Parts: sequence; structure tokens; C-alpha cells
Amino acid sequence: MSGKLILLLFLLSTSTLLAQMPKAKDSAPPSDAVLESEAIEAPEQMQHWGSVNPETLSELFSSTNVGTWLNRHRVRYYGWVDGSGQYVSTGSGELPVGFPVPNRFADGLIVDAGWVIVERPLAEDREGWDWGFRGDFYAGQDAALLRPMNSFGPQGPRFGTDFRQAFFSLHMPIITHGGLDLQLGRQNVPIGYETLMGPYRPLYTETYYWIFHQVAATGIFGTLHATGKLDLVAGADLNYNTVFELRGRAPSYLAKAIYSPSVSRKTTFIGDVYTGPQPVPTLAGHIGSWQTLSEVEVRHDWSPRVFQVVQGSYEWDFNDPATKWKTSTAQGAFSMVTLHLTRQTVDLNLRGEWMHDVNGVRTHFPGTFGESTVGLNVMPKPWINFRPELRGDFASAPVLGPIDATVHRKNQLAAGGDLIFKF
Repeated sequence: MSGKLILLLFLLSTSTLLAQMPKAKDSAPPSDAVLESEAIEAPEQMQHWGSVNPETLSELFSSTNVGTWLNRHRVRYYGWVDGSGQYVSTGSGELPVGFPVPNRFADGLIVDAGWVIVERPLAEDREGWDWGFRGDFYAGQDAALLRPMNSFGPQGPRFGTDFRQAFFSLHMPIITHGGLDLQLGRQNVPIGYETLMGPYRPLYTETYYWIFHQVAATGIFGTLHATGKLDLVAGADLNYNTVFELRGRAPSYLAKAIYSPSVSRKTTFIGDVYTGPQPVPTLAGHIGSWQTLSEVEVRHDWSPRVFQVVQGSYEWDFNDPATKWKTSTAQGAFSMVTLHLTRQTVDLNLRGEWMHDVNGVRTHFPGTFGESTVGLNVMPKPWINFRPELRGDFASAPVLGPIDATVHRKNQLAAGGDLIFKF
């Protein structure tokens, strides 16, 4: 069955499910998803349904003199430890990057990440001048997978270290009533729905879009709160996975709009263009003169119990030296639905995705790819997330399986999950 057909069946089935799902009688704020790709915005507070975010838990040592001083100065610290394991039907060993991610090892348990954050977030009322900062340090297999330029510490495939974010923020009450927010330093580039940060994403594994496009970089991004319904984001960075060092010959640039028709933000429309010489990773030999990635996204809270996101993307690389027509393209789409089965205890998550990598610029393998995933997010305590899941991957050519396998296949089943302890 082709990737397009599976994605179409998934979208039809979820639409039917949502149409038949009864509305909850009690009211609640919109979905509580807090995304790495929207680090420019202050993290949302704990919502009525879904997972509890680590920054809303009681801080360690909060009753001490140091904790009291930090709270008085609006400085907070929090983090988590994330470990996982998975079984893959095509064999054991290291998998090609992206099939599936973030755990690219099919041979036992790993530590995905131990994460510590210290930050002074901008005030939520946006009144007057304000400043803040944020530092994210993490270690584990995720840091090894996403190792940036100027990395430090262990260099093995299963364990690495990195400062994922280290930036200064400033709010200026200028131009509009909502003002302008700036972030300067290493940070998550604000594109895409998903996030590297385990507690803030619904499913354990990620989409193909995430691993091949969503990156961290050193740059400056500004968010203009144009109206109560519209935010405009623009900025420039030193290209993907940079730590205060330019990759390539010039910076990359981002323009993004976030629009909600109503102040309740039950529905949000997002569109962005990210362009430059190397904004996202490209297979060696395919690096041309300029790359452009465009993305459109719709998020909607059907009820306090049901949230859905649909995202599509298209990209093109100019002057690709390894293609006949000197231009290579890729496109993809996915839909994800979160069903809050119980209040802050159990979520059911469904996802379907299709991706067409025409020249193999992203995946290393020209062709069509897709995945369908179903998983639970079980939260017996506010500080625990257990996320078991089943994922099926499929490709138009036999490329799935461990790197050193003698035979590769077009289909692959992965069963796994992770356990997160938040503090």
C-alpha cells in the first residue's frame, strides 16, 4: 500500500472519528501542547487536559533561601530524564537516520536525554520593558544524534552533550500594543509543530519532517504581536546546528505568520518561509547555492478532549550539483490527533505522514516514504509520562532496516516507547 493511500485513509478515519465524537460539557483552555519550534513564545501554563509541563511542577529546593531568591527574581529551573527502548521488525542495530527517530538503535535500552533548563521568562502581561534569558543543557543519545558545529564532550553515537539553547530575550513596548519580543543567541528555529523536548510532544517517535528540517541555530528572531489575533515572526541565523559560528557563505532568513481568528485560539493558522544557503541539513554532494522551505499548518481544538494538527511542507534546492535539472525538491504532509481519554491521566495519539524525497536530498534514498503511528501517553503522576507506541514505516524502495543488514525491506514495524521523569 502506498504512502499516499495510507495517509488518505488516516485523514478520512480521523475526520470521521472527530465528527462523531461527543463534545465535553465542561469548558477548558485550548490544547496544552508547548512546542520547541515556538520557543520564542513564553511556555503555556498547565492546562485542564493533557500532560503536565515540567515548569509547572514545584521546583526542587523551592523552600530554601536560594529558591526564595530565585522566585523573587522570576528565575526558574526544571528538567527531565527520558529513557526508551524499541523493537524493529527488520532487525537489530543502528538504523538510518530518520527510520524511525529519535531512537535510531533497535537493540535495547538507551538514555534519550537528561535535560536541565534555567530561565528567566519574559513577563506574560507584556507591559513595559522587560528582559530574560534561557539556557538548555542536555546529554544523551539525542545530543549525539543532533551534534552541532563546535560541539564538546563525548563524540560517540549513543551519548553526547550540548547546549540546545542559550539566548537572551528582550521585550520592547513599541510599534503595537502587544510590543516586540527579541531573542538573540542559540535557539530552536521556530518552524514545524513537533519538538525535540520529550515532555512537550504527544508521541515518542518523530515525523520525517522533524528530523530533516527542524533545527537549532545561532541567530536573532523577533516576534511582533501585531494584534490580539496575529503574531509576525522574522529573523536570521547562521544556518543549521550552529553554535556562534557561520555555516556556509551567508545567513539564512525566516518569515512567519501566526493567526487565530478568535482570541480563544481554538483554531490557529501558521505559514512560514525559511530560506538561505544551508537552513536545513542536506546530503553531501547535493549542496547547491540556495535552499527554500515553506510550511503551512492548521491547529484546532475540536473540544477540550480533542486536538488536531495538519501540516504540509514543500522545499526546493537551487543549483543542486547532483541532479540533471540543477533543482531538487521534496514535499510532505502529516496529520496528528490527540484524544484526552481522561483528565491528565491518559491520552491517545494518532499520526499519519507522507513524504516524497524526489532526489534523496534529505533521506539519502530517492522515493516516497510514510509512517502511521498510534501511541498512548500515560500519566499516573504529574511528574511521570509513559508513552508506549506502535509505528509502521513504508517506502517505495527496499531501504528500511539496520544499516549493516544484508537485506532491506519496503515495510517496517517498530514497537517501543519511553519513560519520562520530570522535575
